[in-house]
Amino acid sequence: MLLTHLLLRHLLSLVLVLVTTAGEGLGLGDEEAAGISKQVKLFQSLFKQRRSQHKTAIRTMLELGSPVKQQKMASVIAAKIFEVLGQKQVALREAGYLPGMDFPEDENVRDALSQTLENTAFFGEILLHLPDMTHEILRQNRPWQLLLTWGVFFATQSKFLDNATAKFIYLVSQELGLTERDPNYSNPYVRQDHKRPMMEAAAAGGGGGNKGKKKKTFKKGPQLSRQFGDL
Repeated sequence: MLLTHLLLRHLLSLVLVLVTTAGEGLGLGDEEAAGISKQVKLFQSLFKQRRSQHKTAIRTMLELGSPVKQQKMASVIAAKIFEVLGQKQVALREAGYLPGMDFPEDENVRDALSQTLENTAFFGEILLHLPDMTHEILRQNRPWQLLLTWGVFFATQSKFLDNATAKFIYLVSQELGLTERDPNYSNPYVRQDHKRPMMEAAAAGGGGGNKGKKKKTFKKGPQLSRQFGDL
């Protein structure tokens, strides 16, 4: 009990920092125009550090052991993530910043962009590691589904993510059904001997009534943001 309590306190403290703050050190210097490429590299470096912290938080969640405690913690984290995502969505729209645009010079826009990408990736980690309970959380909250769709689309269009993160976001989009799944898709974080009933049913169905239907795919280009204007 004491160990679990300490894990919960540690996790909550870590999550509060991860969700509500962007990576530090992104302020532009005097030579702004010449320094944009350096700022992008700095952003990518800080983003990788934040992703490492996400993985630490996920490991701590898994160490809780109890599915009940994990679901409660996932719900608490989700509430905070989507609160921040909602705020940053408003900030980016008010600034006129669209997915796929160049790296922003304005500090507030950079902060909103960073937190959007970071929190989308963080929730993606929870989704892939604890898919059943995370899908249930999303089913119970339609506004969160829409925010996550927007966040994944934003990340998909971003020019600033490293290849590993871009592939990760693609996995998230497939898990959510936002893009057509690869024929051999499987969640790499789920043990093969514990596949979800939904995946097993899909495999057993062998392309029944849904055959021929395709999911919408995310194409590169900020012009597609109109499709998500109401998200």
